[in-house]
Amino acid sequence: MSNSNSVKLTSAYSVWGIFMVLTIVYGFVLAFIGHGGGAFEFIFNGLLLIWTSPALLPSDYIAMAGIGPAFVNSGLAGLLALAALTFAKLPGSGPQMGAFGLIMGFGLFGKNPLNMLPIIIGAYLYSIYKKEPFKNNVTMPLFATCLGPVVSQPAHTLEIINSIGTFGGVIVGAFLGLFIGFIINSVALFIRKSHEGLNLYNIGWGAGLTAIFITMIYNVIGFEPFTNYIQPWTVLGVHGNGAHYNAPLYIYIALTAVFFFTFGIIAKGKFDNLKELLYMKADDNIFFNKYGAGYTYLAMGFLAILALIITLPFGVHLNGAIVGAIISMIGWGGFGKAVFTSSTIIAGVILGSTLRFFFAPQFFQNGISFATYFTSQSVIWTSAFWGTCLSPMVKRFGWKWGIIVGAVHFFYAFTIAPFHWSQNLYNNGLAAGFVCLMLIPIIRATDKKGKFAPDPYKIG
Repeated sequence: MSNSNSVKLTSAYSVWGIFMVLTIVYGFVLAFIGHGGGAFEFIFNGLLLIWTSPALLPSDYIAMAGIGPAFVNSGLAGLLALAALTFAKLPGSGPQMGAFGLIMGFGLFGKNPLNMLPIIIGAYLYSIYKKEPFKNNVTMPLFATCLGPVVSQPAHTLEIINSIGTFGGVIVGAFLGLFIGFIINSVALFIRKSHEGLNLYNIGWGAGLTAIFITMIYNVIGFEPFTNYIQPWTVLGVHGNGAHYNAPLYIYIALTAVFFFTFGIIAKGKFDNLKELLYMKADDNIFFNKYGAGYTYLAMGFLAILALIITLPFGVHLNGAIVGAIISMIGWGGFGKAVFTSSTIIAGVILGSTLRFFFAPQFFQNGISFATYFTSQSVIWTSAFWGTCLSPMVKRFGWKWGIIVGAVHFFYAFTIAPFHWSQNLYNNGLAAGFVCLMLIPIIRATDKKGKFAPDPYKIG
């Protein structure tokens, strides 16, 4: 199959740019439906609340500011990333599509243009320092905007405010963002060796360790986690905070599927090999280069359908985090995630969450049923969809190990956030790094026939 686009309209940047604008339009439409003539004021006030919040991991912009402002913020965050890549003159491919998916997904759940910008600028300063083209160093910092809370939260921490004031807190956050953008390419290159490329969220792993480092410093100088924020953030509830938005959120996912199917067909993609669309394989995980735009967009549309099939029939209570995880998974449909490998990991997460329900009853003294637990626990579904970053584990070791990988990933994702004080939005990327460190040696230790040799592909 050709890896060239038939028309410029179907290039990665054009398609995602259109998707970002339509997401903003969708936010305004929902605002007008709910607020009529006050829609613009509602959007403005909601964005102001989002952009000035601590933005920590439990944040849900839909619950915090309303569904309209949340979608507008998601689109604007994506457009900022698109502007950075365009400025860097980097051709769009699988990694950039993955970045767009993550940024727009987390635009509903922790990222905003203000906490992204210092990290991007830090990467630009790194390029100047190294005397390298910006295009060589722009993609990884876009992923590293998962550390946006590190930028946002100093202006909300009482110890900092009492010492140097709110503006001082803003300066501290901006400096930390510049620092992250400056170092993250080096961190990403080094940290990939630890998981052999089997964790697609390599930056989530590296950023998580960076966040733990920053948290360690905070802890040493006496800061308290979660307790001393001047403005509280909205935390996802056990029973699906924002469940009253189910209809427009399910519609958005369905429209996303239609959108990518449409551009897949426009780019001359065909449904002539369904098996290949569901399995999508490439040694470097960059499906966009191997299959071309048309087939890749069709495969991304099938990932959207997978999300609907798993959530809609069961009435899962959607919120900003879950929808963000779904959009993230769809974005990576051009870079390592396919329906088969993703569904295997999701099945493992569901198995792990089921074991938790039946073997840890002390967490459920309120007597909720399994159906209520299954449909309302956000951590199940965020772990399931973001946990698909471990799809290469399925490709390398097979679906049986993939089920175990998914279950173990749920256990890690459920417990690891306190170690970085929720400052790393890619908590699942960090959890996946630990899964790789733990399971890859175990899988190879139990391998009698030498099937699972070390990574045959070049690391770096």
